[in-house]
Amino acid sequence: MKQTLLSLSFCLVVMAATAQDVDQQAVVSQSVRANIRYDLKAVQHISATNVVEQQATATYTAGKSIMLNPGFEARAGSVFKATIAPVSARSAEPGSGLLVSASPNPFQDLTTVEYTLPTATTVKHTLTDARGGIIRHSESDGVQAAGTYKLGVEGGNLPTGVYLYQVKTDNQTKVIRLLKQ
Repeated sequence: MKQTLLSLSFCLVVMAATAQDVDQQAVVSQSVRANIRYDLKAVQHISATNVVEQQATATYTAGKSIMLNPGFEARAGSVFKATIAPVSARSAEPGSGLLVSASPNPFQDLTTVEYTLPTATTVKHTLTDARGGIIRHSESDGVQAAGTYKLGVEGGNLPTGVYLYQVKTDNQTKVIRLLKQ
């Protein structure tokens, strides 16, 4: 049976959530990869030893200090911005759970899956066809902070049909239907 390798690109965009907890301090050691936008906020301090790769964007905002320690590098072709400005800590709304949506849906070449985490957790993403065959599976590198994230799902090589997109955290699972035109 001939299998077709589908090329899906996932692009994670971290956004500030309206009901997000902002830590007093943050430590960044994971690289920001190409075509990724990473926004990090801390009420007081950020300490960074990561690499911002070419074609990646990283924005750090802290109330008192941002330390770029040995190992930190913003490579040529990247966008890096560090800002000292007031950052308020907000409490998560009680009873809020995992939220998942996609837009546009139906889509032709690209749809954006947006999910909101009420608490810090590990996250797994799975795209399947209508029969349950796994097309793409990925896991977060460690724990993702509470907040709203966007993930671009490129489906230009997918045949027309119905797909299921699952977001699974440590204690919740949500599945949405995607319609490829």
